[in-house]
Amino acid sequence: MEEAVTELGSFLYHSEIAPDADIGCVAEIAKFSRVFNQSHEITGVLIFDGQRFVQYIEGPQEHVIALANKIALDTRHINFTPLYQAQGITQRLFPKWTMAYFANDDAEPLASILTDQGEAALSSLQKILPQLDAA
Repeated sequence: MEEAVTELGSFLYHSEIAPDADIGCVAEIAKFSRVFNQSHEITGVLIFDGQRFVQYIEGPQEHVIALANKIALDTRHINFTPLYQAQGITQRLFPKWTMAYFANDDAEPLASILTDQGEAALSSLQKILPQLDAA
C-alpha cells in the first residue's frame, strides 16, 4: 500500500504592526505560532523590525493556505502584502524551525524584501537571515 504524499506549499508576506497594537503582542505571536505550527507541520520564520513584519511559512499546502488566510485577517497588523506563494515545493527551506523569530531594530535588512515580489522576495529573505539574531 502506497503512502499518500502531502503536497507542500509556501507563503511569504510583509505587513506593519497596527497603530493600536501593543508591541508586546509580537513575542506572543511567535510563542503561539511555534505551538500551532508544530501541530500543523508548518515551519518558517517571522522577522520584526519594530514596525514591519516579514513572515515565511511552509508546510502541507492546505495548512499553509488556511494559515495565510487567518494571518491576513489578524487585526494586530495592517497593510498585509503577499510577496510569494508556491505550491508543490519539494524541499523546505526551514525544516527545523517551527517558527524562528528574529527581532531587529534596524529596518535596513527588510528594505530589500519589501520592494521585491515572487522569487526575488524569497531570495532576498534568504540573503538577510545571516545578518539577524534568532530569538
